[in-house]
Amino acid sequence: MTTLSRRGQGWRAAAGLVGLTLALVAGAVSGRADSLGEADFSLRFPAAISRFASYADVAAAGGAQAASAWSSSGNPASAAWPHPERKFDRSFSPQFTLLAFREGTELYVPTEALTVDTPTAGSWLPAAAQILSNHEADRDGLGFRFDAALFQLQWAQQLAADWAFGANFNVTSSELRFDQVGAVMVRSRGESYDFRLGSVHRLSEQLRVGLVVDYGFAPSRTDAPGPAPEEGLVRLEDTTQQALVRPGLVWSYDLQCDLYADYQAGVFWNDTGHLWVHRFAVGIDHLLIKDILYGRLGTLLDTDGNVAGTGGFGVSLSERISLDLAYQYNMFPEIRREFGAAQTFTVSMGIGF
Repeated sequence: MTTLSRRGQGWRAAAGLVGLTLALVAGAVSGRADSLGEADFSLRFPAAISRFASYADVAAAGGAQAASAWSSSGNPASAAWPHPERKFDRSFSPQFTLLAFREGTELYVPTEALTVDTPTAGSWLPAAAQILSNHEADRDGLGFRFDAALFQLQWAQQLAADWAFGANFNVTSSELRFDQVGAVMVRSRGESYDFRLGSVHRLSEQLRVGLVVDYGFAPSRTDAPGPAPEEGLVRLEDTTQQALVRPGLVWSYDLQCDLYADYQAGVFWNDTGHLWVHRFAVGIDHLLIKDILYGRLGTLLDTDGNVAGTGGFGVSLSERISLDLAYQYNMFPEIRREFGAAQTFTVSMGIGF
């Protein structure tokens, strides 16, 4: 793929907030325990969506990204990694992701992003995303609807020839509801905030390492039926928090061919308890036709025995325009009980100017 198509994508760092945004489901359904492990749905949902890789080259490579040299990575430092061969220091990136669950629920995530590189002030990546859903019942027979608006600001700076550092801040407002036979059973509103720091270091010409640390919190206000019918709707308030750390490495085994490997550890907690996650992501990005076509494969597995499969392509349409496609299967096993297995389809475009 050309430098434009991978260097010029600014919004991937916003994706981590999608998981925390959807944690607002926690307040709405915090009483819905499940039989899959000890954790309540209110923790399993944000843990599941934190797997989300919104940009297609990352999604196709199993979500491995911590040591990436491209700003599509979830590591904010990657946006400042030098690419002397690139021709454009600004780009616009429209993107779209569909999350389709077996039980019928679908989430739609269109995103708009701008990347601007400056000679002295580093790289700036503002972005916005909209999260929408259809209206389908889950396996418990409850209709589900979710809407959110997300905004991010990301900055990155090259500190030395072999070091880069970056920071990202995201904020979202959202609303969700569960209903039954047309009557609203639960409605939740809230905000979520996410802070991320990252660094990338080159150990040799063929090997890079990276590290990402992330903290977020999502206060929510939920109206739900009280224990007794005569109580009507009762206001509940709760805050779901998350802390994640993600080291990774990239081995460049040939020209424009990379092998990625990440380890992610994290904890999610609220009033219902806490949930630990341990995940391993491996992916390959292989040049098929020089500067034109890339093929990608990957997998993500965790210590609970869940395995996801991913794949996709990247195509350079011209020196200014590129297109990336990705497919994922079973990327969100933590919420299979409610929504069934998931398929994810992602398309990303980069336009340099």
